[in-house]
Amino acid sequence: SVTVPVDDGSLQLGTWQSILFIECDGPRTRQVRVLAET
Repeated sequence: SVTVPVDDGSLQLGTWQSILFIECDGPRTRQVRVLAET
């Protein structure tokens, strides 16, 4: 699992941070779950 802080609708990442999704072996069916806590 990954936890990424969000503030006012924007991801709070550092200067040199990013989130990448790279698919190297062909497309697959994925399941994405998002949990939002306020």
